[in-house]
Amino acid sequence: MDYRDLGRTGLKVSAVGLGTGPLGSSNTEYAVGLVNRAVELGVTFFDTARSYWDAEVKLGLALQGQRSKVVISSKTGTRTRDEAWREINESLERLRTDYLDNCHLHGLGENASWEDLDVRLGPGGALEALIKAKEQGLIRHIGCTAHRSAVLIEALNRFDFEVVLIPMNFVEPEPLARLIPLCMEKGVGVTIMKPLGTGLLPAIPALKWLLSQPIASAVPGATTLEELEESMQAANGDPALTPAEQITIDEAREKLEHLRCRLCDACLPCPQNVRIPMHLGTDVMYDHYRTMGPVGFRAFPWSRARIELDQSQRARHISTIESCTRCGDCEARCPHGLPTVEMLQGMLPTMRDMMAFYEDVLANGNLAY
Repeated sequence: MDYRDLGRTGLKVSAVGLGTGPLGSSNTEYAVGLVNRAVELGVTFFDTARSYWDAEVKLGLALQGQRSKVVISSKTGTRTRDEAWREINESLERLRTDYLDNCHLHGLGENASWEDLDVRLGPGGALEALIKAKEQGLIRHIGCTAHRSAVLIEALNRFDFEVVLIPMNFVEPEPLARLIPLCMEKGVGVTIMKPLGTGLLPAIPALKWLLSQPIASAVPGATTLEELEESMQAANGDPALTPAEQITIDEAREKLEHLRCRLCDACLPCPQNVRIPMHLGTDVMYDHYRTMGPVGFRAFPWSRARIELDQSQRARHISTIESCTRCGDCEARCPHGLPTVEMLQGMLPTMRDMMAFYEDVLANGNLAY
């Protein structure tokens, strides 16, 4: 495993870490086993968040007795000082730790609005809680995340953040143009989310491509042990792409250039209130199904709580997508030329099959809590 400096923080982190969003989907025993296997494979950097269902709880259980060996970065998506203070303390309790190595302001600038930065970085905003927590030793470094480089560039111009988290992969290399050079200049640690494009990209070539860039760590999620071990292969051995891997990247890039949602929010607002970027870019359970296939999805040890939650949300997702009038406003605004309407409608058969599975397993009561 390659270990790299996390900017100017003084911390070293594994070049491939673990994004823990998927931990909230499996039952506790399975999730703890996956985290322990990640540690065995050399992972020292874990990216989590207060909003990742019960991922912090499971991560805290798994890392008991191993806290000094790892770097934990969590997040708060709240807007006010008091809300953020509450979430920081909840994260510490759930993670069973006295401190966070890093705490991010989560998802800055959503809906392409600077107003979010004005509030969260302004008087009484969430940033004040992070500063207080750092002064008291509850967190050691302060970072921020966003889905758009322009937002993080603006944030870095307003406050001396030490770590950033941004989506990047060989289909979405845009942060290399301005954001990452700025981070190198300021000594900001660069960490990468969605390095595999939510499971759309081939893991080993995609991660090897990223490890050749000036980043500290990429944090792919992993639902299964097979996914985890495949990702870790990229961090062990020669990071140079083979000719065959380069061909794979070129083919995948050409295929996905106009099919991968960049979560830029340019398609919003939708007249029918369809949450287009969420459906196309961050729907975790849908991505699980797409990656695993129907057989693997049905065989996985899901958390009952997660299934129950997704069942209620999934019904709403289906209803909103069905309400689409095919007006085409979203496609006209998309800077990447995505066939948004077709992509959304194409999700419905899978979503309906997911619902049928949920109804079956919950009725039969064969899921673990």
